[in-house]
Amino acid sequence: ICYGYGIKANTDWKKTLGSEWRQYEEAFPKLQKSNIDIISLECHNSRVPMELLELIRGKKVMVGAIDVASNTIETPEEVANTLREALKYVDADKLYPSTNCGMAPLSHQVARGKLNALTAGAEIVRRELSTSN
Repeated sequence: ICYGYGIKANTDWKKTLGSEWRQYEEAFPKLQKSNIDIISLECHNSRVPMELLELIRGKKVMVGAIDVASNTIETPEEVANTLREALKYVDADKLYPSTNCGMAPLSHQVARGKLNALTAGAEIVRRELSTSN
């Protein structure tokens, strides 16, 4: 589910939504009942409360742990924190670490740094999960 970037009508509308985007409370139960296999969500630096992921528990979820609207490269620990938070609501075998959206607007250097952070952060969480079993 993409927030949409750069389109004036969309950015103006998003300014009216406040600090928490709760409209997903209506959409997620419908997605839960659908035959959609996997849902991609922007989670890092998101205004969508993470606990709403509980409404789609059981679905495969691509958890966006990289903010593609910023040139700041996340640390592996920031990525791991986003994934850990999502794991409260998404079963580990159904969580797919990903970026929030496409990275076409980013320089190759920034995109590579972000993907390296995603890889390292996901590995941190994988190790934690394997030692907790």
